[in-house]
Amino acid sequence: MKILAKYITRQTLVTLFFTMSVFTFVLMLARMLKQLSEMLVNRQVGLDVVGWFILLLMPYVLSFSLPMAMLAASLLVFGRLSADNEITAIRASGVGLGRVASPVILLALVMTALCFYINTTLAPLCRFQFRTLFLQLATENPMALLEEGVAIRDFPGYEIYVGNKKANIIEEVRIMALDDKGNVTSRLYAEKGTVKGDPVTRKLTLDLYKVTGDLRDPKDPTNLRKIRTGTTADRYPVELDIGAAFRQARVSRGLQDLPFGELRDEIQRLRDAGIYPAAALMEAHQRVAAAVACVAFTLIGIPLGIKTSRRETSIGIALSLGLALIWYLVLVLSNTLRNRPYLFPEAILWTPNLIFEILGVWLLWRAARA
Repeated sequence: MKILAKYITRQTLVTLFFTMSVFTFVLMLARMLKQLSEMLVNRQVGLDVVGWFILLLMPYVLSFSLPMAMLAASLLVFGRLSADNEITAIRASGVGLGRVASPVILLALVMTALCFYINTTLAPLCRFQFRTLFLQLATENPMALLEEGVAIRDFPGYEIYVGNKKANIIEEVRIMALDDKGNVTSRLYAEKGTVKGDPVTRKLTLDLYKVTGDLRDPKDPTNLRKIRTGTTADRYPVELDIGAAFRQARVSRGLQDLPFGELRDEIQRLRDAGIYPAAALMEAHQRVAAAVACVAFTLIGIPLGIKTSRRETSIGIALSLGLALIWYLVLVLSNTLRNRPYLFPEAILWTPNLIFEILGVWLLWRAARA
């Protein structure tokens, strides 16, 4: 039995390594392709910095790729064992299917614990560092902060949009100045501008040209009658504080940036204040459910792998992608309902795990009796 357990565990670990590598690479590529190309070409960032970006993003991607990899590994391993009639030979020797599957289920429990640590501790910390790394780079390369086609809210009191950029030239620039309450006090549009950073004072100066816009009363910015439209200027400098942006990013952390202990404290704080912590609860449930998905996917993957009984890896990959797609669609659905607690989004989130586990145990029981 020890030899059989080692054999199945070794086969599963090897397959898990390759499937996890493939899924992680695909998810990383889908998330980072645009950013990496901009950093390497437009922002002129070195490969060492790109490596740090990839390293910091890795735990977040692993929280999704690891359950998918466990599903694919169980499908592929047991599909191959069934296709080679090894399952039949093992059972003919008096070994039950439960004993054959137990090493993989035990491995799934280990992966669940690992995924739980990643989701609750490592990924939030790396995600937070990933966001602030842009601001650290901005001291030496201020263009790193001005991403094309994205509303930039890193600088306190401003929202900035840049249509195109090349070297230190920016085009199609829109800037909104905001007060402490987030009300717009002025809007500016510039056809083009230049960017200059001072690493000593940590200031970023935007020299805008051919500027049009409107100004509002700072004391009454929402009063439409006090808006002065048609403001124009041939040149208009805007100074931004990189240091203030960095300090704001270090202080203001979202729910996804909080380790699990701090997330629980936030839930308790909101409850003590009489506020139902819908978003925080969903974040906590999502992290735990994603870890438990390793077991759920494995339980459904083992009997499906035996049932397909094909050598082709495409069958296992297709099944794993299909089941994973169902799981993540439910995840997206439950997240859209996080502010509607009367619809029980937490229960919706856990539904695929429960269905996969119950269905997997039932299919495994039927296969053992066949």
